[in-house]
Amino acid sequence: MSQLNEKREYLRAEINVFVNEDVKTGVQLTRAVDISEGGVRYIKPSGEFRRETNEVYLEFSLPDDDHTVKALGKVVGDELNFHSHATSVVFTALSVDNADRIRRYVIRRKRAELFESIRKEHLGENTLSN
Repeated sequence: MSQLNEKREYLRAEINVFVNEDVKTGVQLTRAVDISEGGVRYIKPSGEFRRETNEVYLEFSLPDDDHTVKALGKVVGDELNFHSHATSVVFTALSVDNADRIRRYVIRRKRAELFESIRKEHLGENTLSN
């Protein structure tokens, strides 16, 4: 999706952490793939899909952070295929402290991606001129 078509309010970053998804039918261990202070997207193996409500309670930790992020969320998307089940959640209750920690994580990731992109571009220009 191009940035011109992007409708998200918050900057998102890739992430690879485990998330406990707690719904009325039980707790499932999932893996987050991207995050913003407004929500998270996570995947789990495909299998029986059953959710009685769109509300979920999530717990996870950010990389290099000892604090557990606890949030309530609303499921806004499910993508099912043969191998996996991806879920997109918008946070409905997230403490200011946790939102700030997520924001700082996203900024660090985006800064690292930018520097890596610049480094690759610089190296590419140097190798062409030799």
